[in-house]
Amino acid sequence: MKNQKIQEMSNEALLKRKKTTGFVTGILSGMLIAGVTLSIFLWVKQGSSVALPLLVTFLALSSIVWININDLHSVKKELQIRNAEH
Repeated sequence: MKNQKIQEMSNEALLKRKKTTGFVTGILSGMLIAGVTLSIFLWVKQGSSVALPLLVTFLALSSIVWININDLHSVKKELQIRNAEH
């Protein structure tokens, strides 16, 4: 898929991107929260040596969520600008 600038995309493409990015970000956030919770549980309750590397991995992957949230905000901002022009 080509990496298009947001300003060059059509309204339909922006709405599709907003919907898709929001859905994927929500699923990823839920999975990361569940993973962090499980890692903390394993670390505290069972003293597992695997828990700390898992926790670090989940926290490192959380940066993807922030990238998606920033992308979602920029798509929403572009849609608001386009709606204000009409």
